[in-house]
Amino acid sequence: MDNGLTSSWQERTAQQLVRYEAIFKLLDEIQQTEHIEQIARRIAQHWKYFANVTCWRLVLPKEEGFLVIDGYRGEAQLASVLTLDAWDAWHLSQQKPRLVRPAELFAPPSPPEHLAGTAITEIQVQPFVRLGHCTGLLSTAARHEPFNELDIKFIRLFGSHLVDRLSSIELRRQAMQALVDKATRDALTGLLNRGAIIEQLDRQLAQTISCGTPLGIILADIDFFKVINDNHGHLAGDEVLREVSRRLRAHAFSGDSLGRYGGEEFLFVIAPCGAEEVEKAAERFRRIVANTPIQIGPDPHQALTVTLSLGTATTSGHECHRLEELIKRADDALYLSKGAGRNRVTIG
Repeated sequence: MDNGLTSSWQERTAQQLVRYEAIFKLLDEIQQTEHIEQIARRIAQHWKYFANVTCWRLVLPKEEGFLVIDGYRGEAQLASVLTLDAWDAWHLSQQKPRLVRPAELFAPPSPPEHLAGTAITEIQVQPFVRLGHCTGLLSTAARHEPFNELDIKFIRLFGSHLVDRLSSIELRRQAMQALVDKATRDALTGLLNRGAIIEQLDRQLAQTISCGTPLGIILADIDFFKVINDNHGHLAGDEVLREVSRRLRAHAFSGDSLGRYGGEEFLFVIAPCGAEEVEKAAERFRRIVANTPIQIGPDPHQALTVTLSLGTATTSGHECHRLEELIKRADDALYLSKGAGRNRVTIG
């Protein structure tokens, strides 16, 4: 054999061995962590060592929406989205591999911006299908040189393992979250249950004492709830509880905690929050329930005007308060609201 040909063959073989070593090393590394962010960052930094991939996007369907991971210039960005852009949606629906060449890059559907940059020569789109269901969609872009046969082989090999790995992590996360929700969430309303909201209050109270910041709580009770059950049935009562919970949750600020404290009672924990702010918050919650009747049953004309009575209590952040004393102050204020005619806020 010609020495030049032998040398060339040995060089190619050595290069392939380096690439095989790089891919198996990365496969081993991503097996060692359950953090999707760490895995994505590691891949963004090391994919180039075993395939001509300059940037990439991975789409993973979730229980609700999609996880989208973009890799570019050694960095990875993660986003949870409810809907996909045209590129991802179209390829996900096709469930077929596709090699997109330069002449096709500007034809709809257009690829994500980072996959269509300067000197991109082609894009390999690879769906991964399990039992007729697409578990992941991988788009990888080559720069300067097109993908060769080994590049495509490694993309499919590594992509398949990656999709299975991340999908299993997501399934375990969902299973764990379901267990946590079952232990801490009220089944009817989806709010924190009594034990969980009390635990949250206890934790927040300890933090505010150590930091010297004020804390506010609100106890809210649905007015005449027994009458609703007696006159319209328990199914109507359940619908009222669900809709009131939905409105309260939708109008709570980020960081606020809301739980179902009793049958038709709700407890808010708001920190940091002084007396004036907690009064404004309680009034806001009162209005969003009272101002719009709640439909019960299929008839749109069958709706009930529902109101809340609310009581508040606050801490200054500079003195120690027992949890039970704080709740009693809010409870006493709530009953003053009831006695004064209901559908009002009383400061405790």
